[in-house]
Amino acid sequence: MTATEAQPLPHDPAFRCSPWTRAQGVDPIGSAPGFDALILVEWPLPWPNDVGDIPELAAASAAPGVRVMTVVPGHDDGGDGLARVVHHRRIGVNRLAGVDHRVPRSEVTVLLATLVADPRADSSALPSAVGEAPPEVLVCSHGRRDACCGRWGTLLHVELAARPLGHARIWRCSHTGGHRFAPTAITLPDGRAWAYADVELLEAVVTRTAPIAGLAGHDRGTTGLDPWAQVVERAMFERLGWGWLDREVEAEVDPSRSGGAADVQLRWRAPDGTSGTASARVEVARTLPVLVCGAPPEHATKTSPEYVLRGLHVS
Repeated sequence: MTATEAQPLPHDPAFRCSPWTRAQGVDPIGSAPGFDALILVEWPLPWPNDVGDIPELAAASAAPGVRVMTVVPGHDDGGDGLARVVHHRRIGVNRLAGVDHRVPRSEVTVLLATLVADPRADSSALPSAVGEAPPEVLVCSHGRRDACCGRWGTLLHVELAARPLGHARIWRCSHTGGHRFAPTAITLPDGRAWAYADVELLEAVVTRTAPIAGLAGHDRGTTGLDPWAQVVERAMFERLGWGWLDREVEAEVDPSRSGGAADVQLRWRAPDGTSGTASARVEVARTLPVLVCGAPPEHATKTSPEYVLRGLHVS
């Protein structure tokens, strides 16, 4: 390492990643993480930068199609010292089924190995299962990963703790991805990711009372599709309203050779049996730096695309 490389990055509050990204007018769609199963593990703070570095969680964190996240232990353990593990398995593009498990912390690794062996299987018959998971809101407050999440995510969680969202369970969670959109959140069972979240937004999402037209600047997309399809899926969500989330949805994505665009087709079926299709071209509108919090753009080591929808056709 050279002397130049060893020097610390400059620290300037003007270049906090979340306010800076918001000031650029970046649309967050297409930035939702994708997974077939999401497993939440109660684990005390502090967490490392990557929770996959926790030895007990390492093997499960490496399982394909599975997202393992830590959550700050709740206060409903009855004093028995058991850890809660919540297994969410995908049963639709906008639907995950969740089961609560409770085990001694020494048995968490064994339970995780069982869950990731068949992550989309119903785990409610396992001896560790204690019931169906309620609706949940995950708020990223992973300060060791990103300062914006650590600051604004923690503040948002404090606000939510003082204003319960119906029957939803609120968790402080590890990295959701997309820290440049902090505070970030994921709602369950719909499995959607949200940018620049606040109490009013999350309350309206959980109760399905938010005006759809006002969600676009916050909706990062569904975790059930890839980034290209997320763009078209959000357009249909905006067009058809909250009932869209109850439809069975399938997607086909044909990316261009350049990697800068893709043709997407969605097919869906509503609970009443009606069906439809939507097709569109999705393009990368621009590529922006992902700031290292507190450092100017020229010090960024990663970039991220911003997507735009072209020519939506619905039948």
